[in-house]
Amino acid sequence: MDAEPRDGADLARIATFHEGEVAVERVELSPRKAGEIDLTMLAAAVCGSDLHTVLGHRPAPPRTALGHEGVGVVHDIDPDAKDLRGTPLLPGDRVVFALFDACGTCDRCADGLAMKCRSVLKYGHESVDREPRATGTLADRVRLLPGVPVLRVPDGPEDTLVVSAGCAVATAAEIVSAAGPEVAGRAVLVVGAGAVGAYCVAMFAAMGCRVGVREPSAERLTLAESLGGGPDAEGPYPVVVEASGHPDAFVGALDAVDVGGRLIAAGSVSPGATAVTLDPALLVTRRISVIGVHNYTLESFVRGVDWLLEHGDGLDLDRLLSPPVPLAEIADGFALMRGGGFARVLVRP
Repeated sequence: MDAEPRDGADLARIATFHEGEVAVERVELSPRKAGEIDLTMLAAAVCGSDLHTVLGHRPAPPRTALGHEGVGVVHDIDPDAKDLRGTPLLPGDRVVFALFDACGTCDRCADGLAMKCRSVLKYGHESVDREPRATGTLADRVRLLPGVPVLRVPDGPEDTLVVSAGCAVATAAEIVSAAGPEVAGRAVLVVGAGAVGAYCVAMFAAMGCRVGVREPSAERLTLAESLGGGPDAEGPYPVVVEASGHPDAFVGALDAVDVGGRLIAAGSVSPGATAVTLDPALLVTRRISVIGVHNYTLESFVRGVDWLLEHGDGLDLDRLLSPPVPLAEIADGFALMRGGGFARVLVRP
């Protein structure tokens, strides 16, 4: 562990994962550099991938700064800073942000894959020992690097509506984009009605799709139905979204794809933990396209936020969130997430 912060130092309280334990640390921050944005957090959410880290399902550096979903207020910023839309950003503005910092110049960034940048830094996945240190949203402060996409949020929508904009909402928008514009008005199956699946249901329903849902949890299925989903008609479907991450669900999702259809796989994010046996002849003879979606493009981030601002107030999306948990009790928040009763655990600083 680092030495105790110096008296008068600029400090952040950050939830970290280290040697099997979740705790809140006081972390000393370096002076903000040009292009960086300092935020005071208003709300954050514990995501399933945060839980994967804590459960040891994927590698994590020592003293991992946890959390990548959140909404905050600009505390300190360059005077000429702008968001993705070109809107000027000022201290006091409320913003949401993507979960990655990208260089903007490598081949992947040039190909529209900034989320897979050759030198990507991912919020919620880095150590507090690595600058800029405050890279987890389960905190009272976050520092955004110059390559992090940011969007100003207008006055009006509650923090809880936009808290998942930088992960679940943007990922759902990416999935809808992968389905293609021709999906509008057609039948779609969504397998898994956690946060990403639930947002997919709502977005497809807004496009006039007939959305079937497979979900073992009665509570989550009821929520998905309130967002525009319906019973699984057992297909086959031209588009199937696998958002659960369970191996058996993936196999069932593939079986539900019609000839010439698309399987959009977004739930399996822990390599080695979700292996399945697959006969490639199934894909070949039925001309099935399998599209993997992990994170999202800048365009999907913007589309997701736009969709929230247009449709969110008319939907009961707060049911995806737990009652608020104070940052100081973050270990209890992870215990609540492990219980599976909520798609996201809401955390307040």
